[in-house]
This record gives sequence, C-alpha cells and structure tokens, in this order.
Amino acid sequence: MVTPRRDGLVASEPGGGPGDAFPGGVGKTRAGWGVLLYTGLMTQGYLRYPHLHGDDLVAVADDDLWLVPVAGGRASRLTADRQPCAHPFFSPDGTRIAYASLRDGDWEVFVLDRGAGTVERLTWWGRPGTRVRGWVDETHVLVASDHEEPFSQRRRLFSVGLDGSVTRLPYGHAMSLAVADDGSEAVTSPNNRDAAMWKRYRGGTAPMMWLRPSPDAEWARVLPDEEAGLWSPVFVGDRLVFTSDLGASFPDHADEQAQVWSVDRSGDDLRQHTRHTVAQGYVRDTTTDGTRLAYHARGHLYVMDSLDAQPRRVEVDLGPLPRPRRTITAADRLHALRPDESATGSVAEWYGQAWWLTHRGGPARHLLGDDATRVRAAHVAGGRVVAATDAGGEDALVLTGVAGEFGEDGAEPRRLAAGQLGRVLHLALTPDAATAAVASHDGHVRLVDLEQGSVREVGHSEHGEVEGLTFSPDGRYLVWAQPEHTEGQRRLVLVDTTAESPSARVLTSGRFDDHSPVFTHDGTHLVFLSARTLDPHYSAFGFDLAFADATRPWLVPLAADTSAPFGPTADGRPLDDATKSEDKADTGEGAKDSGEETPAVRCPDIDVDSFEDRIVAFPVASGTLSGLAAAKDGVLWIRHANRGELGASRDGVEDTPRDRLERYDLRTRSLTTLCDVVSFEVSGDGTAIVVRDEEQAVVGPATEKVDDDSDRLVTVDTKRLRRDVDLRTSWRAMFEDNGRLMREHYWREDMNGVDWDAVLERYRETLDRLGSHDDLVDVLWEVVGELDTSHAYVTPPRGEAEDAVAHLGVDVDRDEDGVVVVRHILPGEASDPTARSPLRAAGVDAREGDRILAVDGRPTAGTALGALLTGRAGTPTELTLERAGRRRRVAVVPIADEEALRYQAWVASRRAYVAEKSGGRLGYVHVPDMVSRGWAQFHRGLDEATSKEGLVADMRYNRGGHTSELVIERLMRRVVGWGSMRHGQRTTYPVQAPRGPVAFLANRWSGSDGDIVNAVARIHGIGPVIGERTWGGVIGIDGRFDLVDGTDVTQPRYALWFEKFGWGVENHGVDPDIEVVFSPADGEDELTADPQLDRAIEELLGRLEETPASTPPPFPEPRRTHGA
Repeated sequence: MVTPRRDGLVASEPGGGPGDAFPGGVGKTRAGWGVLLYTGLMTQGYLRYPHLHGDDLVAVADDDLWLVPVAGGRASRLTADRQPCAHPFFSPDGTRIAYASLRDGDWEVFVLDRGAGTVERLTWWGRPGTRVRGWVDETHVLVASDHEEPFSQRRRLFSVGLDGSVTRLPYGHAMSLAVADDGSEAVTSPNNRDAAMWKRYRGGTAPMMWLRPSPDAEWARVLPDEEAGLWSPVFVGDRLVFTSDLGASFPDHADEQAQVWSVDRSGDDLRQHTRHTVAQGYVRDTTTDGTRLAYHARGHLYVMDSLDAQPRRVEVDLGPLPRPRRTITAADRLHALRPDESATGSVAEWYGQAWWLTHRGGPARHLLGDDATRVRAAHVAGGRVVAATDAGGEDALVLTGVAGEFGEDGAEPRRLAAGQLGRVLHLALTPDAATAAVASHDGHVRLVDLEQGSVREVGHSEHGEVEGLTFSPDGRYLVWAQPEHTEGQRRLVLVDTTAESPSARVLTSGRFDDHSPVFTHDGTHLVFLSARTLDPHYSAFGFDLAFADATRPWLVPLAADTSAPFGPTADGRPLDDATKSEDKADTGEGAKDSGEETPAVRCPDIDVDSFEDRIVAFPVASGTLSGLAAAKDGVLWIRHANRGELGASRDGVEDTPRDRLERYDLRTRSLTTLCDVVSFEVSGDGTAIVVRDEEQAVVGPATEKVDDDSDRLVTVDTKRLRRDVDLRTSWRAMFEDNGRLMREHYWREDMNGVDWDAVLERYRETLDRLGSHDDLVDVLWEVVGELDTSHAYVTPPRGEAEDAVAHLGVDVDRDEDGVVVVRHILPGEASDPTARSPLRAAGVDAREGDRILAVDGRPTAGTALGALLTGRAGTPTELTLERAGRRRRVAVVPIADEEALRYQAWVASRRAYVAEKSGGRLGYVHVPDMVSRGWAQFHRGLDEATSKEGLVADMRYNRGGHTSELVIERLMRRVVGWGSMRHGQRTTYPVQAPRGPVAFLANRWSGSDGDIVNAVARIHGIGPVIGERTWGGVIGIDGRFDLVDGTDVTQPRYALWFEKFGWGVENHGVDPDIEVVFSPADGEDELTADPQLDRAIEELLGRLEETPASTPPPFPEPRRTHGA
C-alpha cells in the first residue's frame, strides 16, 4: 500500500518502486510533469466508484485507486498506473481489492494485495465490457463481461479465481448480481452505459431487475410495469436496494435525479431513501458492506450508515497533486499545413493553435491561440494569417502576421466580428487577404472586411452546411457548394462581391452532387467535382444495380465566348503549347525566370444563365475524387483507391492500394499521378504543394512529377512542433466547446425545454477537481445526458494497444496438469474475412480434445492462454498440440478480435435452429447493423431464406446505422409471378421476394436504425414484430465534430417522426406485436432454447396453415393437340 509522506510526496512501502509488480510513488509519471512543487493545499479531486470495508473506502480518482477514511480526511494513493480504472471492490476480509483497468490497453481485471503491495492481472480477455462487480468469495472475483459473446452489447457474469480459473455463472445476460444471506438472488440486465449518461431514459434497454428466493426458484421481474432502469442491486438487511430515476416524469418532474430505492425480498413495498437535488446530481454506483451504503454523485463520495440514515458527503483530501500537464508533438492533432504564397512556410493548425512552420530550416513560431481557447480554420494569404477563434465564448476571426505578435511590427492579433458569425465551419481568403468568406453552422455565408471588421451576409442554405468556399484570383467572385436537400445533392452558388448589393446566384441545378469548386489560376474557368457519371454496375448478389465511381472533374468557362482548354476550337490549337510547357518545366519556375512581371488576373463577367450548358467533362476516368485544387497551369485532386466499405475485396493482399494525387495539365492536356497522398495544400502562387502522407510532410512542385530522391522535394521537419499543454485549462475549454456545439446543433433550438445554460453552469464547479481525461469524459457524459436524448455520445481517443490480447477462436478447459485443452473450435465463415478460424486453417488440423502444450515454446500449464498470445495478433505463432500422446508443432495466425467469429457461429446456429424446428419450411436471416457490415450479412443468407415458405427476419442486437430502408424495401417484396424454363429451377418475380409470411424479431438491443426497421415493419404490416421493446433512439447523428484533443462528441441533430408512432419512438422504443421477454433463465442456453425464435416459428407456421406460401403454378395445357 502507498501512503503519503508529511512533505506531500508519494512514497511506497518497503520494496515498492519503479519496476516492481506494484509500482509505488513516482515509479510512473505522466509525460511532461517533470519536477513538481507542492503547495500543501487540500485537493478534493473527482472521486467515483466507492466501496466500503470497516473504516475505509476505496475509490477512483486521478486514474488510480485511493484509500479514503470513511469519516473523511487525507486519502492515500494505492496504485500509480495513471490509467482509467473503475469499480474497485474490497474482498470480504478486506485484504484485497479487485478492480478493472485500462492499464495494459484493454479493460481487464486486476487484484491489489494490500498486505504485499502487489497487483496481479487476472484476465486476458481483451473485451471492452469487462468490469468487476464484487467478490463471489475470498478467492473469486465477480466479473461482468462480454467475454466469448457474439455481441458486445451483452454481458454475462463470471467467477474469476485468484489462480486465473474462470467459471461462467448461470445468470443469463446480466451485469450485476446481489446475493442475500438467505440465498435470495437479484440480477440486472445489461445496459452499455451508466444511468447518468442518458438521464431519465425509458427505452427498452433500461436495466430490468430480476429476483428469486433461491437458486432453484423461478425468476420474477421486480417492478414489472416500471420503464425506468433499475441499477446496482445490493441487499441491506431484508431490503433489496438499487438506484433509479423512476421518480422522474415529463413534464412535471423532468429534473428528478436518480435516487436510492429499495423493495422487500418479494419485490414489493417500494421505498425512497435519498432526496438528491439538481445541485447534488444523480446517485451512481451504489455499493454496500451489508449495512452501510456508499455511492458517488458529481465526483463526490457519499456514505449512508443505514437505510434510514441521511446521506453524508465524505470530505476527501487527496493531498497536494501536480497540475496535470502533457507534452504534445506534431503526432498530436496536426490538422493542416497551409502554405503561403511562395511555399516558404506554412501555417500549422495544431492542437487548437496556429503556428508558423518554415519548410526548410528555421524554428517553429507560435501565432495564435492558447490552452484556454481553440483556433480553427487557419489560413494564410498576403502575409497575413486569419483563423476562427472561440476566445471570449463566441466565434470570431483573429488576424496576425506570419511573424506573430512578437514580430518586427509588434502588432497584437486583432479580433473581429465576435458573436456575428455563428460557429465558423469553413473560411476562405481573397488573395490579398482583404476579405474573408465565412460559412457558419446555421447555413449562412458572410463576408468579413478584414480592415474595417464589417460583416455582411451574402447567402444562406436552408438544407445544411455550406462547403467549398473559394474566391476567384481577383477576389471578385465567391463560389460555394450548397446542399439542395438535407439528405440530397449539392449545387454551386456564386456571389459577385463587387456588386453594390451582392446576392447569391445559382450556377447548377442541384440535380447532381456538385462540389469542391475552384477557379483556374488565369481566372477564366471554374472547375468542380460532380457525381454526374451514371454508369451502373450489376450486383453480384441479387438482382440490383448500383452507381459507383460517379465523380469526375468538370470545367465551365466563365464567359460564354471562352472555349474550354480541351475540345475543338475554330483555329485548332498551336503545336508549341506543349513545347513551351516542357521548357518551363525544366526550370521549375515558368514565367518567373523571364524577369517579366506577371500581369494581374482579371476575371471576365460571368454568364450565369447558360452556365450549366457550358459544362465540359475532363477527359479522365470517373472515380471517387476529392480535394480539388487549382495549381499553376492545371488542377489537382485526390483519387481514392477502391477498397470497398469493408475492405474485404483486398483481404490477404499485401500491397494495400493507396490514394493518389493526380494533376491535370491544362496546357498539355495530360494527366499525371504525382504521388501517394493523405492530404495536400497548394501554395498561393500555384507552383508548390505540401503533401502529407502517413507520418511526414513534403514540399514539392505542383506542376510536375519528380523522382523521390529529387533535391526539389523538401521534407518538413515537424519535430519542431512541441509544447506543453496545461490539461486542466484545456479540459475547461473542451467543456465549453462541447456546450457550444450542442447548443448550436441540437435538433431543436429550444433544446426541448432544457435550460442548457443552467446545465453547463451546474457542472462547471467540477472542472477544477478533474485529475484526468477520464474524469472529463465522465463529466461530459453527465452533461449531455441532461438532454434526455439518444445519440449524445462522448468517445475519448484511443490508440491501438501494442500488447493487445490475440485469440485462437476456441473455448478451452484445463486438465489435471493445468494444460490447456480445446473444448470447442469455432467454425469460420469464408465470406467474412473478420471471421477467420485460426485452428481450422489449412495445415493446422486441430481438433476438440487436443491439448495445447505450448505457445511459441512456452508451456500453457500455469499460465493464462491470453498472456501467451499477447501481442501475437496477425503474427505467425507456433502451437505445440498433443493428441493421443502424439505431439506436433503447427503454425497459426491468431486474430485480434473473435467477436465476428463468434457472431457467425451464432448466426449459423440460429439458421439451423429454425430449419430443425420448422422441418425445413422456414428461412432465417440476421441483420447485425444497418451499415455495410449488416447489408453484407443480409445478403449472405437472403437467397436461401427467401426460397423457403416463410421467413424469420432477425433484428435482435441490431446496432443501427442508416440502411433500414434498403432492408425494408427488400422484405416488402411479394411474389406476384413465376418464371419457368425447361432445364432449370422455377424462379419468383421479383427475385429475393419472400414466398410467404415474414416475422421480425426484436429485442432490447435493437437500436437506432434497428428501432426504425421494426417500426416500419409494423407501419407497412410486413409481418409481426416479436420479442421485446427496442432501444428507443431515433434522433440521429453524423459524427461531424470533435474536441481539440480528438475526443469525439456527437449532437443529436436528425429527429424522425413516423406514421402510427409520431415522435414516440424516441426514449421509448418500438413495442412488439407479440411480447416475449428474456428472463435470466431464457438467456442461459439460447443455443438449445430460444423462446423468441420459438414464438416466431410458431407464428409463421400458423399463418402458413391459413395462407400457404406462393408456389409455381402448373403448366397450362398445350395450345395444340399433337397431330392436329
């Protein structure tokens, strides 16, 4: 155990220190802290997950475990991992503490021995849902996890021994367990998030609580009519205690908090034990020692000495802690490098600030921003850097010179148009940097005079975000792409900024997706990308056509009498165009070498009325293109490699196709591939490009391809970008940024009646107590949870763990010698590269019952198999197998994640279950989500399933997405005709149409688009929905925004209304036509008994008795009698 010294530094007990199994004190510190001074001031901290034993509490703060006196006072740090951890529990005798931690990259279970001062890792599962839920006895930890599950939404309970043994407990799908002294048991069904993260949630996934008086009794649901979630069950005396916000209702009690409640051991006599106010917050994660209760709320710990006692806040002093800091480099959020006119340097938009970075030699120079603000959309032109800033609370533009505040002129940055712009999403500058165009979150386009600071609106989109702002070379014209419909195409819009009253004029109709406009450098043409190539491809699965590779660049002369640079002209084209271009390319400077002054570009008057008639396609292949930019004598774009949505078409292929930067030369009328690329920017004069590819940035010519070893390529030293971040200051800025993003993009301006400013103010007091990013994430979740709305997410950035656990796709046991024995090998699915079964690979010939003696020569006896496979994913690994006394060595390639493998095995078992139970009359398909993976899975079984008399469409565990309408369209088909041929099978018209009745299966984890598909099935009467009420989240998101450190935050933006349901699916779900609720017993062995699937089979067979499936009609009599 680690205790604080009088001087405030952390010291370990004897034997503790760097490199020991239990790192004590300063054995592991955050990068960037360095030498620290302590003030001796009390630090309250942000504390969570308390558990009681005797006079002590264990809790989490500052990404570590702390020992806290129950009476309050100075706490002691128990671990020094500085990684997110959760749910610590004392063992019954108090000598050990079990907890879950991300210490080694994945959520795993650890046990701290308080006496020895050591920490042992118990699990090597690599599953995100692994959490400690208590202790089974003195030597076994109670763990909830999605370990060995086909769906990450599900949890089961395990007993994990201190010796590493694992036993799955017989409680079905559950995330918590409470056992009373008389043998009564209570469990709760899984929910993926804490109640505080979607407050007052009433959808189908709200945790149910089940109770039984003994292990051999039937389960009964506690408060079966209650839609609110019941969390954290514990027994205190003769009462079953839990937390819930069941006292909340709309609109009268919408601010009611989660409280401590209890029922008797029969599930009756509901009582409320706490009265937390809005200021105190949700009661969370209640635990007990059998008499007392502990919980946390808003980062404070509370103790109740009995159910009848008033909660007492425990005043905790964590002692003097260092102010959290972090050293960042260019590897941390270098968003863009935008070069100046001559490509001497670039403005670097980096981790919320703007810096100047010379391309060859020289230092990096800070220009704009600090840890308390966020600078975005930084551009450079005319020696001036202009960016958006949120300094002061509302977006403004800020200007400075490339020399910065401490340059020769000593001018401080100027801030313009504060509060007049909305949230700045896109920014463009005229070449002389006299004017900025700004596109805001609400669809407005504004011009800002950078000298006077005046603002004028020149355009507005009613259908969403304006993109692609671009000025003509003389600054006269501004063009952008504007959505024509919220989910539709884009059109080009133009403004003449020199007009007395500038107004937007439509250039293209919006029938196609026109975007990324740019003017050629000579100012005579507008080039843009457009999806106008309608060249369909037949699908290989089912009768369907799709349009891919639809985008190509298009060009329009501004003046009607200007010819395009390709195509015919009255006098033809001079032969010396190409020669002149080649000569100039030799110098790399073009006209600059002649000593002649380049005349100022002046754009002609644009003929708007016939604009779309003059469109000319570039003579290049259509594809997936982006990033169009103008360069000297040409244009550039990125051609994206065709990898498919899932990448399955390249599975096993080593040379992964790369995106390419292409240049079309308007003089030579030729296409050149310049290099591989991730992103690029063009210098103001169009002669140079800054290309970012993987980890490096290179400056080269924009006019031609040069060899990789050419001295004309300059690698930019981005290692010069390095600084310290005051994290607590940055976290406060992130909190405010998230609040603004939600205010500006939530689907209703009135925030659905929530006083959003009051919510933000309520949580600001927590910010000075935060010790880690995980603390911040918890606060942000609580804040967005106040909206009572789905899809309000906070997702911290996570890199891939270097030592992640790999898997073999097997279930194993151990024999009496402790050697691993193969109990079951999961079958693979050849059509799904993510569902590869390592032990069924060619040449392995592993079988059930084989002993795995060693992994890479290391014995399995006494060592967790996962520990031996750590870091081996995708790497050839040697297994020593033994069968009937004969040993053999085989090479296998472990997989990083076996969820897909277990999922495909689950689907195969459900398909076989339906076939057996229906006598082969019914087909089965499962759709795991409504994105590309689910669409592919749908087609894996659709032909076979629709050939049967009836069809089970299983939408259970559907994670959602956006393809429900495609699935519904297919399942709505009905057979109206039959095709016949002499030597072949008779076919339905339309193909893949169900021949008979369809039944949909839904459960509490059918969510988002999984809600919608079941709602629409009911609306259209396609077939009955059978199972449980669905998740209830249909206010969608787009993942558009993140915070300065890469934390993804979403804003519920797209609300859906449906016939028969109105707005009622949100925060309720879709009620089934036929309800079949899974109890803990039902979830225990679904491979042999699946009540929901049984009910669907029964329903379909009954309907077939009433209305048989469509069958081919008999041939008609011949038209002629033979010989007539």
